[in-house]
Amino acid sequence: MIFLGIQSNEDKTFTVAQMDKNRNILSISNFWKEGLLWFLDHSNPSVVSVNFSEWFDSVQSKNAYEVISKLVELFGFEEAEESVSNAEEIVIKTDVDLFFKQLVRKELLPINTREGIEQRVYNLPKAGIIVRPEMLSKEKKYLQREVTAVATAFAGYSIHHSQFKIEEREGNKLFIPVYRFVPENKRIISGR
Repeated sequence: MIFLGIQSNEDKTFTVAQMDKNRNILSISNFWKEGLLWFLDHSNPSVVSVNFSEWFDSVQSKNAYEVISKLVELFGFEEAEESVSNAEEIVIKTDVDLFFKQLVRKELLPINTREGIEQRVYNLPKAGIIVRPEMLSKEKKYLQREVTAVATAFAGYSIHHSQFKIEEREGNKLFIPVYRFVPENKRIISGR
């Protein structure tokens, strides 16, 4: 099973994280719209999650909606509703900041600050999400996108395992992963 997380960016690109069934990140990539469609056609994902953060500008929201419509029209995905009985070939909307607020004990810092990014990266392993450090960019702008895409992919994983809650915002159903601490000895690192 492959879970994809898609982050729509201000510059009309998309950052995509690919997660396996053991919560290991297989790849993190950046695409223009045409490249994203090619990737979706060739990656054969089970669940695709698209991030809809409150801080999105209108272009990011428009592009995120467009990705969902292309998944439904071109690839036969179904948009998830209240209950998810078949967690194959579905697309969901999520807001990863609502997930990160569960992980962070103190106040969640803004993602556009170095401290906010570090806060999120540090807390990913607590949920059992394994990201090799060399996969992540050193540049703040790209790291912000990548961390968000990783958490978005985890939302798809959570749907498959029925570990989510639903929140509504502006008529959208957002599927938010429920945080469950994974002890270090239970974190599975897939063979590479």
